Amino acid sequence: MSSIVNRFFSNQTSPAGANDLQYWRQRILNTLLGAASILGGVIYIYNLTASDVGSNIISIITYSLLYLWALSVTIFRRLPYWVRAGSFLTALYGAGLISALQYASIGDVRIWWTGVTILAGIFFSTRIGTLIAVISTTNYLALGWFMNKSIIPVPVLTAHIDAAELFPWVSTSIPYFLVNLLAVISFGVLLNSLQSSLQKATELATELEQDRVKLQHGTAQLERREIQISTAAEISRAISAELDTAKIFSQIVELAKERFGLYYVGVFMLDRNQQFAVLRAGSGEAGKRMLAEGHKLPIGGTSMIGWCISNRQARIALDVGGDAVHFQNPHLPSTRSELALPIIREGRALGALTVQSVRQEAFDENDITVLQGIADSLASAIYNANLFYQLQASLEEIRALHRQYLSRGWEDVAQRESALDFTFENPSAATPGVAETYATAIPLLLRGQSIGTITVEHEQNTLSAEEKKFVDSIATQAALALENARLVQQTERSAQYNRSVAEITSKVWSSTNVDTILRTALQEIGKTLGASDGLIELYVPETETHP
Repeated sequence: MSSIVNRFFSNQTSPAGANDLQYWRQRILNTLLGAASILGGVIYIYNLTASDVGSNIISIITYSLLYLWALSVTIFRRLPYWVRAGSFLTALYGAGLISALQYASIGDVRIWWTGVTILAGIFFSTRIGTLIAVISTTNYLALGWFMNKSIIPVPVLTAHIDAAELFPWVSTSIPYFLVNLLAVISFGVLLNSLQSSLQKATELATELEQDRVKLQHGTAQLERREIQISTAAEISRAISAELDTAKIFSQIVELAKERFGLYYVGVFMLDRNQQFAVLRAGSGEAGKRMLAEGHKLPIGGTSMIGWCISNRQARIALDVGGDAVHFQNPHLPSTRSELALPIIREGRALGALTVQSVRQEAFDENDITVLQGIADSLASAIYNANLFYQLQASLEEIRALHRQYLSRGWEDVAQRESALDFTFENPSAATPGVAETYATAIPLLLRGQSIGTITVEHEQNTLSAEEKKFVDSIATQAALALENARLVQQTERSAQYNRSVAEITSKVWSSTNVDTILRTALQEIGKTLGASDGLIELYVPETETHP
């Protein structure tokens, strides 16, 4: 029983339409149909048991048909709304008509038809309710006229009342019509106010939903930007710690493709003649194939990369099929959006970074900003790597010059010294009866340049690790000490040379006679160098003669 009641009184439409007037009309209709079906059934059963069926068979049949009709439209919810509402109003109207035929003007006809008029205004509109009020008042007067003219028989139950008189019908029809009219207008005003409120609530709900969608979209965009920025920072950190340009290019294409969910990423660099942009790294199998083919694009040609480098500006193609500047690459058939970003250092274009997606309109201005930051980090990483290589080359050149300087310095020492070999023998360290010995040579290294060798003879096959470490330390310190001694000797020789030059210069400048100056200079040079003979020749320059 409870399930049946719930079915009668439940709402037919979704709560999502609660801000629609039609929703409330259907809800009122369902509630009234449910109540009428239950209460009408009780009254119907009571009338059947309490009255004489045979004497009032027509009324009972009529009531039965009306009740079955109302019960049908209550149960079958899928019928159109106007059919269910119209059927319910027709049943009420028929009940009033039966009451009028049974009890004339003293019956419940005006109550039934007043309810029909009010519900018509609620279920449909004020205009329909007013029309029903006019029709019901007209029918009410027509019934009185028909009984007055004996067209319709006067009910037996009203024999003690003069029901055939027309005046009672007319006198009661006027207030009946006015009451119906006022009720319809009042409910119409209430319904219009309700409709206005529901419309405002709907508009407010729509605005709130739009704001929610915008907020959700904005939040998603912010989250996407946050991920992009953190990803760009991660990529920048990764490539800034690397000094090998090949590894830098490989890292940036793979990281950018993976982190940003791209179809393809490639790095192009200018060749030496700055005529072509040569692919230096590409993601995926397509990148490997293009690298193997030596893929390159002309600067300023019909490609996004060529245009980007030539103009030193980023270029975006939201639909590559409709972009006038786009190179059709057979290795990348699924590309739908492309973004080319210049790699610029100190105002000079070094190359370009290309990122491609399988989606149309995959990039916007914010993507250009984030990805351009990665391209700028790549330019800095390339500059740092090149600077490192230049410093390494300069350092190696300095080391080579220093080794050459040390070699020449010790060659001079070897020429000045008669013997540079020194030996030491420890008789107490020799073991009696051991004839075979082994030798280990330890180089005297000075900043990578060997200036000699320490040879250690020993009875074991090899020196232990501690002995080897000890000899290496002695060799290092010996090399430094020898170099310091050489530098001291070189400094002393330079000082002696400077003193000799100063003394000779002083003697030369002390005389004003040419012969004396020449003789003094030759004698002092001979003494200093230990020369046995010397010669000074003066040449008189030829004078030019003019014709």
